[in-house]
Amino acid sequence: MIEARHTFAGELVARLYSGYKLEQVFRSVRFHIPPVEADMPVLLLSNHFCWWDGFIQHRLNRQYYHRRFHVMMLEEQLRKYPILNGCGAFSIQKNSRGILNSLNYCTELLQDNSNLLLLFPQGRIESLNSPSIHFEKGLDYILKHTSHPFQMIFNINLIDFFSNRKPDLFVYTSAYDHRTRALPEIEIAFNRFFHHCKKQQENICR
Repeated sequence: MIEARHTFAGELVARLYSGYKLEQVFRSVRFHIPPVEADMPVLLLSNHFCWWDGFIQHRLNRQYYHRRFHVMMLEEQLRKYPILNGCGAFSIQKNSRGILNSLNYCTELLQDNSNLLLLFPQGRIESLNSPSIHFEKGLDYILKHTSHPFQMIFNINLIDFFSNRKPDLFVYTSAYDHRTRALPEIEIAFNRFFHHCKKQQENICR
């Protein structure tokens, strides 16, 4: 696997794409963010709906969480865009023996209070029109093998054009009280929040 690095060039690219470039694509970026606990690593679970994912969460982290940013991505994609490694991206190869190396690396990241780990638990880009989000099993391994306390944050990102040429981006988060680390219950809670955010969008549009 390819471990994350944080280079000066990588941070410049991340700030460019999560700032100026993001604002070229979206008419506005609206955050709906409750407070987060200090002095704990953050596991950020997000829906994966577009190419800009990763940069959206990099901006979210920079403005609200102030952690060292890490994101898992497919190794073939990371080799295609190696600059992302300097932004905190690390690799995973699905259906290979090396997958455990990546999952164990995730558990190591969650031992450090200064880290934020971004995962897309569905493992692929899906339409915002999907009725629900199904989690892959890798997250279950991470939850069962991480002993250090951490804060789990759900993140749902939605867009609406209204009557504008460019869409508005809405970034929602919710802290999950993970007294249980059972994956089915977390998936249910995540989808409940997903539907709640969609309902809020309906009210905004009225």
